[in-house]
Amino acid sequence: MKEGLAMVNWLLPSAPADKLIPKEQRHSAFIKYRTRILVSTILAYASYYIVKSNFTLSSPYLTKDVGLTTADIGLVLSALAISYGIGKFFMGLLADRLNPRYFVGVGLILSAIFNTFFGYTRNLWVMILLMICVGVTQGIGAPCCQKSLATWFDEHQLGTATSTWNISHNIGSGTASLIVAGTVGAFGAANIHNIFLIPSLISIVMALIVMALGVDTPESVGLPKVNKNKEKNIKHKTSWGAFRDNIMKNPIVWALCIMNAFSYILRYGIENWIPIYLSTSKGFSSVATNSAFTIFEYAAIPGTILLGLLSDKVLNGRRVPIMLFTSTIILVLIPFYAVSQNIVIVDIILGILGICIYGQQVLIGIVIMDALPVESVASGIGLSGFFGYAFGEVIASYGIGSIVGKTSWNAGFGIVAVSSIICIIFFVFLLKKYHNTL
Repeated sequence: MKEGLAMVNWLLPSAPADKLIPKEQRHSAFIKYRTRILVSTILAYASYYIVKSNFTLSSPYLTKDVGLTTADIGLVLSALAISYGIGKFFMGLLADRLNPRYFVGVGLILSAIFNTFFGYTRNLWVMILLMICVGVTQGIGAPCCQKSLATWFDEHQLGTATSTWNISHNIGSGTASLIVAGTVGAFGAANIHNIFLIPSLISIVMALIVMALGVDTPESVGLPKVNKNKEKNIKHKTSWGAFRDNIMKNPIVWALCIMNAFSYILRYGIENWIPIYLSTSKGFSSVATNSAFTIFEYAAIPGTILLGLLSDKVLNGRRVPIMLFTSTIILVLIPFYAVSQNIVIVDIILGILGICIYGQQVLIGIVIMDALPVESVASGIGLSGFFGYAFGEVIASYGIGSIVGKTSWNAGFGIVAVSSIICIIFFVFLLKKYHNTL
């Protein structure tokens, strides 16, 4: 019994240190620990993405060697999206009551274990069940990471810190592609289990590194609390009480959760269909298609950092004007992306779209973090993730795929364009209602 309690206790928030670090040492201590937080959260979420991207990158081999159809692939991806959205919400509630340093590592290890099992089955329904387990445990990652950032960085640093952390999406996706390609080159495509085993083992090792490198709260290491002004009225002893008062009664959070669904339609309506669209509709070679996809992902790395820095340093913590700008640029570029046959122009357009889409999404998350006390940040991020994946990605994947199959690519781009218009309308509304704060 005591051993079982001990196993649970280490997941609970750390107790405050017995004494504070002397004032003259606090500045350097904050720099050290904030660096550790930023590095550990980037490594953690990049590793989560290595697991999350594994199935998508392995799908060509699953169709060829296992015999899955395109419909089967879509079904498994839908199971991942829905379970991830639900998992992100409920795990966000849980993350607000646990130590994110260890909870994020536990989630990554569990996700990697389920991913490993996936490579050893050929039964579609077992695959779907395992992918649901992967999705739920994947839902631990983002809420934990963003809670840590909100705990350690104040409102004038949070945009830069979170946009820097957001490059973990792109690092993880790119690294996953290299790992899968290297595994196939070393062991062959027929050994499907290795394609899932190797990334999973790497992620488990990374989970251990992340738990060793991470930190819970400033108070746990003898530093004063950050963002004290956001914590004055905290009195909730239960997750439900905090969720009810901080989130359910917060119109900004609900508006941004709805916006996140449309933002995810923009993201996955472009990202998920780049390979198929460029190869089948435009006739691009596999090299040109892969290069275009890489540009979309990696242009976002400096772009999102720049947009976060801009919101912090130039706009003094205001994010919505930049999100309005990115939505407008996306709407303008969609027709050019649809009609252009020039590889260079398509690459440039995808690079700009990558910056705008990823930049917009990270800023939505930052506004939610700004609008909530630290005790509810993970729950808020989880709720927005539920809207993004359970509605946005499912529409962008299954919805656009079905419509394009029955009509044309223009209809699919129409859905993306309408989503960008809705984003623009919402952001204009937020600007007018919360002019000087968002």
